[in-house]
Amino acid sequence: MRPDLDFRTLRAQIESATWMPDFSLLSRRAGRVRRRDRMAVAGALVGTLAVFAPVALAGVFGRPTPAALGPNPDIGDPWSPQPSASAPASGTFESTRTIRAAAGDLPDGVVAAVDVCVEVPQARRCNLQVVVLRDGSAQRRGPFLMDALRQSPLDKLDHIELARISPQTFMLSGEVSGGSRTSVKFRLDDKPATPVIGPETREALGPADRALQLAQYGDLFGVRQDTGGLSLLVDQPPMARRSLVGDLPVAAGWWVTGADIHSGAPAVAVSTDQGRHWQAVTLPAPTGIDAPTLATLDGVTAHAFIRYSKGIRHFRTRDGGHTWQEVTTKIELPAPLNNDGALNGRAFGVLARLDRSLVLWVQGDSEIAYLQSIDGEHFEIVAGPGGPLDALDNGYASLGDPPRLSLDGRNWQSATLSATVLPD
Repeated sequence: MRPDLDFRTLRAQIESATWMPDFSLLSRRAGRVRRRDRMAVAGALVGTLAVFAPVALAGVFGRPTPAALGPNPDIGDPWSPQPSASAPASGTFESTRTIRAAAGDLPDGVVAAVDVCVEVPQARRCNLQVVVLRDGSAQRRGPFLMDALRQSPLDKLDHIELARISPQTFMLSGEVSGGSRTSVKFRLDDKPATPVIGPETREALGPADRALQLAQYGDLFGVRQDTGGLSLLVDQPPMARRSLVGDLPVAAGWWVTGADIHSGAPAVAVSTDQGRHWQAVTLPAPTGIDAPTLATLDGVTAHAFIRYSKGIRHFRTRDGGHTWQEVTTKIELPAPLNNDGALNGRAFGVLARLDRSLVLWVQGDSEIAYLQSIDGEHFEIVAGPGGPLDALDNGYASLGDPPRLSLDGRNWQSATLSATVLPD
């Protein structure tokens, strides 16, 4: 007898042999695979372009140079110029004119040392020139002196001074690239300028002759008014760090500030006989930021100001420098200059006006602060002409932009400079 058929098993075998796949599911899976492959190919192309595109562009346009700003010597940035092999033309960069010093007499005998610079990034090029400075329209003439003091247009110049040593003769000096001080003497009659070298001879000096200092803290020399010749002084002021006080009236004598040889305290010396004898006095104060800053009109009453990290102390003499007393009235400075250490490294000066009033000026963060004293004791903040102040033979100059000139240090008139030349 035949066994019974297992219909369930037979049915499962038939269905397995005749099963058809779900083609819609297969289509969806295949689409996902194709999209994944396309994204992989696109990513590979982008990576390849990222590597080879800069190389191709550099071959067509040249390698790009990153922009960089050059050093600013006016705020003490490190001076490490990197001149390029092919310097661009001067006309492609901004040019500036900065008055560094002035000397002479009003109305038409004032000259100014002007630094004309082309602001090339990392290779700032400058040319120090001496030109006419006068109120009204300037004379249309070229500079008296060009390419002064620097060996290279890239050199940095500090502490520039301009002094009149005879009616037609001036001396320009400055510290080049933080090194030693160099000086040059020139005349206004277009004769060639000559370097100034300390003489070894001693000549007789008269009451109108002035003093010069060729090196920082160095020896002093007398200058003959008639010839402009220099004479080595027999005696030097007995002090350390001596600094000649320039721009004083001839009748006021020769004044020098510095430090006591033994204690280092601030000291002041004066000579009324052209350097043959000196009276040196130590002030009752500790050493400050720098040597005292001094002003006098007649050589009898004089004022000395000593800067410290937290303010300014004021000393006065009424007997020609033999004795000194401190003026105890505090000098109130504007708020930004009252902080500890705020006076360090700032330009600072004092002038005595013809009416015996005083004007202090201190370089602030963005502008110059001016303080005035009518009685020689109390100072108040006042408006000023807008620049550092230099004393002339018969007036005053403000070395701002624009420059200004004044006969009395109170009423200022705008002045103009004669033509300057851009550095090569």
